[in-house]
Amino acid sequence: MPTLLPITPSSKTTIPLSNPTTQNGITQYQSIGTGFYTPYNQPPQPIGTGHPGIDVKQRIIMALKSGIQSETDWALSEVAKYSTFLIFENDSFVANELIKCMTLLYQLIKDKKYNLINQNIMRHSLDALVTLRNSAQDLQNQQWLSQVPNFKKQLTEILKFLYNWNYTAGFKILELIEFDDEFYEALIYVLDLIEPLTCYYINNSKNDVLFHTLFQILTITKDKTIFITSLKCVSHLLITWDKSDQTKEEEDDDHEEEEELNSKNITNNCIDSITEDQLQTIINTLLVADNELNYAVLYFIKMYLFSKAIYQDYSVKDSQRLRLKKLLQLNTTKINLEILLKQLPLLIVTDLPLIEPVELKLAPNTELSKRSSNSGSPTTAPELNEELYKILINFPEPARATTWLHCCYEPTLTEELEVTQISIWKAYETQFKEVWQNNENNDKIQPIYHQLLPAVDFIKNVTKAFPRAEAKVLNLNTETSEDETPKRKFIIRGIKPRQFPVSIEKGNYEAIRPLKDIETTTTKSNSELPIGHINETKFKQNLNFQFINLDKQILKNSYQLNLLNLISHKILKYIITEVLDKETSDSIHYASNLFKLHNDYWLPDLIFTNPGLLQTGIIENDWFKYLI
Repeated sequence: MPTLLPITPSSKTTIPLSNPTTQNGITQYQSIGTGFYTPYNQPPQPIGTGHPGIDVKQRIIMALKSGIQSETDWALSEVAKYSTFLIFENDSFVANELIKCMTLLYQLIKDKKYNLINQNIMRHSLDALVTLRNSAQDLQNQQWLSQVPNFKKQLTEILKFLYNWNYTAGFKILELIEFDDEFYEALIYVLDLIEPLTCYYINNSKNDVLFHTLFQILTITKDKTIFITSLKCVSHLLITWDKSDQTKEEEDDDHEEEEELNSKNITNNCIDSITEDQLQTIINTLLVADNELNYAVLYFIKMYLFSKAIYQDYSVKDSQRLRLKKLLQLNTTKINLEILLKQLPLLIVTDLPLIEPVELKLAPNTELSKRSSNSGSPTTAPELNEELYKILINFPEPARATTWLHCCYEPTLTEELEVTQISIWKAYETQFKEVWQNNENNDKIQPIYHQLLPAVDFIKNVTKAFPRAEAKVLNLNTETSEDETPKRKFIIRGIKPRQFPVSIEKGNYEAIRPLKDIETTTTKSNSELPIGHINETKFKQNLNFQFINLDKQILKNSYQLNLLNLISHKILKYIITEVLDKETSDSIHYASNLFKLHNDYWLPDLIFTNPGLLQTGIIENDWFKYLI
């Protein structure tokens, strides 16, 4: 007969508490239902040890189904940790619960039930939104969310409220003002969630609310991240798909010309609702030196120009040309045309390993060989200019003499050059004759200057002003009688007169600069050279110094182009083909003149230094005709 008594896997053994069994001096007890003994001084393990129970995902599902506040709090915080591992097709209950938690807050706001909104509701909404945003990075989850009924409408309503809250003056609700930071955070998360889903929202009409809300955000925001994300969403919404011909390839232009007039399902597209002011706001962003911003703008331009949406009764090609004129503002201000012709060539070569162009100079003039090492050296000191003279004349001595020497003489290592002591003293005395002339005059109206140094002190000061100069006495007559006094010449070696006076700072520096920096005349005297002989060595040195040595340059035959280079090249080539190449001989040539104005001063030099730009086709050969 069956019995209702529970069946135990082993007999129950009891041990009297008054006389516990001992083994090796340690009190022990026998575990209930087991044959193992556990030390008496250790507590028993908690119930369930070794049995993990249900997995985390099932635990989250049970918590969400329970409806208990604490369980819901735990589930929403815990599911965010595993958001990248969720597959909504298999976990549809979790996905639907996340959507409900996210939209509950905004449904209460729509119903004006502000008293029911608290911190828990706000936290649940943000947690669910973050989880959906993270999970939407997976392709399968994107496809599942894009097919949820009314999900696009719900996202649009949430985005519209967040736009008004953050950017519309006077819209904020007093009862919800404490959640101001949370609403700004939610705006960023919602845009991140919408971005991948907009790839699935195709053939959007002119009155699409999501499209216009995104445009309102990107035209008013100052936040870089919000602008880029909104612009990407708008670019995705420009995607069209001809449902009547799913097998038609985009590159088959002949097929396109034959069937483009039969495409009825891509008319009335949202692309034709974009205004010139909105386009100009986007194009102006190209002037900011930010590759991330520039790529987002260029991607939008590409989607806008090459969209196959048909405008009214136009063909696809004619519709694209019509949008090109609108983008470039050819019938109005042409501001966008100028910005694109200026920035696109720069973006084509952005981040490429290019060699900087060197400023080219004219070929150096041929120089005649010096028949003497001293030819060309001045024999007398130059006169000070008026400004320098007014400064030096008020100096005390010996500062005035030292400064004058630095300005009018320079050090040299050529021993064949020499300056007589009398010539340098006379030059100094003549330069400052106003000093001794005024001091001899008793007219007190004239200014009184410091006395000049005596000739002996002045000569001694020359060797102090130029530490490497040396005062010498040369005997001119080697053969003289005992009664005849030998003729002597007092000279100073190590200095020479300048061609023109220099500033005080330069003169002071050159007087004490290192020996290796002092220019020396290495050409020895050679009176045997014919008159008019050309110094070929110096000519070649100047030629190599002034011109680019192409043998040492690395001519790049291939470049690792990035997406910014490729998309810039495609757009510029299209503009040149459709606008610049179609300018007639009797037209104003406004576009080609703009292209030349902004690029002829740098683009030819860059290509001359980097011929690989032409070899790889990064820069088209046909573009050069607009730079002449």
